[in-house]
Amino acid sequence: MTRVVAALALLVAAASPAAAQDAGPPADGGVPDAGPIVVDGPDLLGLARPQASAAAAPSRVRLGDTLTLFVEVVYDEKVNVNLPATLDLDPYFEEVRRSSSDERRTDGTRKRTFQIQLRAWELGDLRIPPIQVGYTAAGQQSWVVTNTVPVEVTGSLADVDDKTALLGDTPPVPLKSRDWRWPIVAATVLLVVVIALVARRLLRKKPAALRPAVQFVPPVAFKMKMTGPAERALAAIDALAQAGTCVRDPRVGYDELVGIMRTFATEQFGVPILDRTTDELLLSLGRHMPRPAHALARRWFARCDLVKYAAEHPPEDRVARDLEGAREVVVEAVRPPAEAAHG
Repeated sequence: MTRVVAALALLVAAASPAAAQDAGPPADGGVPDAGPIVVDGPDLLGLARPQASAAAAPSRVRLGDTLTLFVEVVYDEKVNVNLPATLDLDPYFEEVRRSSSDERRTDGTRKRTFQIQLRAWELGDLRIPPIQVGYTAAGQQSWVVTNTVPVEVTGSLADVDDKTALLGDTPPVPLKSRDWRWPIVAATVLLVVVIALVARRLLRKKPAALRPAVQFVPPVAFKMKMTGPAERALAAIDALAQAGTCVRDPRVGYDELVGIMRTFATEQFGVPILDRTTDELLLSLGRHMPRPAHALARRWFARCDLVKYAAEHPPEDRVARDLEGAREVVVEAVRPPAEAAHG
C-alpha cells in the first residue's frame, strides 16, 4: 500500500510541475524552488523576448563530481542579458565557477552561452530548477526563465576505498568566529599614540641641526581598468555629458542619467529595477554594493530625485558635480577591497 501511494504521488508531481515547485521538495528528491513559482517577466514594448534554455553535461554524475550547466540565451542586439550573481541551489549543488561567451548569429541576433560548473552533493534523480535570466533596455528591466534540467547523481561514500578522499571537496560550512576588528583598531590607535609620544620626546632632546627633514611622500594612485557593466555605464555618462542634455533640459537629462545608473545596478549586482522606487532599489543594493559606494549612491539618488520629481533646475556647476558623482559611484562599486582600503 505504501508503494502505491508513493507511485501516485510521483505521477501527480510529474503532471503538475508548477504545483510541485510551490509545495516544497518534490517526491522524487529533486531540487525545490526557493520561494514562489518563477515565471517570465513583463514584455518590453517593441522588443522581442529573449529565448533561454538550459542543459547539463554530463546529465549523470557520481556524488562529489562536477558537471557543467549550459544556459543559452538568444536575444536582440538592443538589450543586455545577465544571470543572478549566485544561483540558490543548496544543499543539492554547489557552484564552483562560471564563464560566458558571445556570438553574432546570421539573422542579426546574438547568442550568449553561460557555462556554470556545479558540484553534486545529494544522491538521486535531481532537478535543477528554472534559472532566471534578466534583460534590460533603456533603463527598463524584465526577465525570462529556462527549463528545468534533470540530473542523476549516483554512488555513495561506501564505494570509495580511501574514506578521506572526498575531504577536500566537502560543501562549504558556515563558521562562527569572534569579531576582533574593534579590539585591533583600539590596539592600533594606542600603539600609534605611544609611538607619537616617544618620538616627540626623542625629537625634543635632539639638536635642531640633527633633526632629519620631513619629506612628503605622495600617495600611490591606484589604476583600475573598467570592463563589463562599469565600462558601459561610464561610456554612457560621458556621452550624456557631451550631449549637454542635463544642462539644456534637466528633467529629461536627469531621467536618462538615473536610467543609466539603474541599468548598471541590475547588470553589476543582479537586482531587479522594474517598478521599484529609489528607496527600494537602494535597499536591494545594500545587500550587494560595498558600503562606501552605497553611501555615495544614496546621496546621489537623493539629489537627482529633486530634479526628476521636484522640478528643481540645477545650475551648470551642480550638473557637472552630479555627472562626476555618477562616475564616482560606478568606480567605487567595482573597486576591489584591497584598493578601497588604500584609497
